[in-house]
Amino acid sequence: MSDFSGMRRFRAVDYGNGFQVIAVVVVITGVALLAVAAFLVSYAGTRDIAMGAGVSPGLAGLYPLIIDAVLVVACVAALALRGAEWWMQTYAWLSVMFLLALVALVGAVHAAGVSLPHRPTAAAMAAMPWVLFLLGFGLWLCILRHLRAVRAEGPSGRPRSAPWWPWSADPDTANLTRLPAQPGPSTPGLVPDTPDAAEAASGHSPDPGSIVPGI
Repeated sequence: MSDFSGMRRFRAVDYGNGFQVIAVVVVITGVALLAVAAFLVSYAGTRDIAMGAGVSPGLAGLYPLIIDAVLVVACVAALALRGAEWWMQTYAWLSVMFLLALVALVGAVHAAGVSLPHRPTAAAMAAMPWVLFLLGFGLWLCILRHLRAVRAEGPSGRPRSAPWWPWSADPDTANLTRLPAQPGPSTPGLVPDTPDAAEAASGHSPDPGSIVPGI
């Protein structure tokens, strides 16, 4: 009976793990397809706005690629910075929301046929690649700092300079063993009859003047 129940639990755990893997694969595939579709839909709008700002047709096609590349970097950074400091996670998620809002705004302006002023639009298009580069570079530095902090903590989640811990999984300290405590000669709860031992048990040191050497 116990073998049968253990086999059922094993099958339930195996089924749960397999379902979770399938669910993760389906979600990742769906998100990737949605990202590709959104890129194809928004490509023409971003390119046309860049061309309207005076950018050459050859370079105007790079603007959608730059925006989508930084968006992918921001999404990956938001996932990689889980467990990092709060300001790193906030910076990553704000970057994702800013880029999504930018793409949505460009697509809405192009679909509505709104005519943008030439000079402000040309200035924005000239500064956009460098602003996006700075945004991606900041995300890169956040990931490097988080990885350095994780490596400094070690596999056990504690600093490497910390003393040995009984629950440490660090392979450098896994071979260390603690010596067992040696039992005392006296019975717990009893105080020896010797004066020195009684003084040590009571927490008071003997008075040097009261010690008389034996004759």
